[in-house]
Amino acid sequence: MAKKDDRPVDAGLAELRGKPEQEAIEFWKRRFGMIAAIPSDIARVGAITPQLRELVRIEDREERKRLTAARIKAFIQLPAEQRELLAKGRHAAFEVDKGVLEEDQKVIDELLPTVPQEHWHQLRHP
Repeated sequence: MAKKDDRPVDAGLAELRGKPEQEAIEFWKRRFGMIAAIPSDIARVGAITPQLRELVRIEDREERKRLTAARIKAFIQLPAEQRELLAKGRHAAFEVDKGVLEEDQKVIDELLPTVPQEHWHQLRHP
């Protein structure tokens, strides 16, 4: 029987567990800036997917919600151009790993009432 690999898919994100909210927001802002700077749509999808896989692996649902809320707070603070690139990449990632993205979307949907409505279109999967 194969041994289960418990190593994190995204070590940077895995280290955020239990850290203060502002630290998580700053992490996401840095991460989003790097991903938005990737010049290829396909490569952006490839950069987005592992971090969402890592979030979905977090068994503590409240911690997952907390880190997702920090992600949303960081996202809405970004310049519009970066938000558009990231939203487009996340939507395309549904084609790569639909199960992970659907699980992520469930948490986002729970948190949407806490987000200004002007950002909902970027956070919802069409």
